[in-house]
Amino acid sequence: MRLFFQWLGWLGFLAGLGLVAAYFVLTARGLSASFNFGDPAKFEFILVPFWQIGLAALVLGLVVFWIGRRFAR
Repeated sequence: MRLFFQWLGWLGFLAGLGLVAAYFVLTARGLSASFNFGDPAKFEFILVPFWQIGLAALVLGLVVFWIGRRFAR
């Protein structure tokens, strides 16, 4: 179980790091880097930038990795 949490933590950390890096690359090229969580058919646009989602995944990955390390002992 410990190894599962460590792998899951690394996966979340790397996904978050990739999203944060993608945000900076896309904004440097002048593109909008965000997810739309709204419904375009109803003209609802809830845009969340990549860096916010990436930061959440990065922190969650670190917490899961820490849990895997903490309960190993």
